[in-house]
Amino acid sequence: VQNQQGGSGGTITAGYDFKANKEI
Repeated sequence: VQNQQGGSGGTITAGYDFKANKEI
């Protein structure tokens, strides 16, 4: 979950994008 910070990272973060946006 370290990629959470880099929401606009790439493909691996794409899955966490939804979670990251909800947390913020």
